[in-house]
Amino acid sequence: MNEQQFKKLLIDMVSMGDYACKDELLPLLKIINIKFEKTAGFAYSGVWNQRKEYAYIEIIPERLVQIKSHVEYIKNMCYEVYPVNDDYTLSDIFFKPGTLSDYEEVSQEVLFDNIHRQIVDEIRGAKYVIWIAMAWFTDPQLFEELLKKKKQGVTIEIVIDDNDKNRNAEFSLESEFSTYWVTIQSLYKNIMHDKFCIIDFRTVVHGTFNWTKAANYNKETISIDNNRTTAESFADEFVRLKKVLFCNTYCEKALALDLFPKTRVNSRYVSKYERGYVPNNNRG
Repeated sequence: MNEQQFKKLLIDMVSMGDYACKDELLPLLKIINIKFEKTAGFAYSGVWNQRKEYAYIEIIPERLVQIKSHVEYIKNMCYEVYPVNDDYTLSDIFFKPGTLSDYEEVSQEVLFDNIHRQIVDEIRGAKYVIWIAMAWFTDPQLFEELLKKKKQGVTIEIVIDDNDKNRNAEFSLESEFSTYWVTIQSLYKNIMHDKFCIIDFRTVVHGTFNWTKAANYNKETISIDNNRTTAESFADEFVRLKKVLFCNTYCEKALALDLFPKTRVNSRYVSKYERGYVPNNNRG
């Protein structure tokens, strides 16, 4: 077990425990660094040739006094987490000033009930950025929650399917937020069917739940992923959807000027654009 694995297990154990001050302790544990030092000194623990190992818990100086108020509990948890082996035993744990840890909490929660309430809570927790890609967005309560975050300085962008229900909603998204109306172009009429919300590039809410009143009465599922790598993957998709909009705008202008070559399809001539062509903007 390496230092990061030890730290993750320590945090998990504290989270599941009944320590009275765990709400104060957990944020501190997330910013510590743990280092182990193996020594040649005998532990005299009753295990033949077993040596001493020490743990050093480092934290930024302004939090050192605060974490020391939990020393006994932390030590007991460290002894419990430390893997038993014949070569070394954990002899002591020391606390010292250090630098900020780059630890990132990774979690996933799948929900089948109270989905609307959870989405509201995630929006309210946003600090910097909210990116939304939604097939249908007609829920006024979620709209109002986004307005509150906008007034707090949060940057909000929305990619939404260009359909009648969204266009006829009782509020105007584009009057308040950067809104991108997307139509998926092909030989048939398709829709942009994504349903996800990226928050601060670290959390993604995604699943079957559209942001509509009706969705509250359906059997829906969402997943809330706190994982920067996952959030970045969804952010890439969000940017790609915006590019589709810009490509469609370009293609519509080109089609109006009859700039696309046409080929024969089902007894009529169809342009490459009507068959789903999207120009490659990476060409010189």
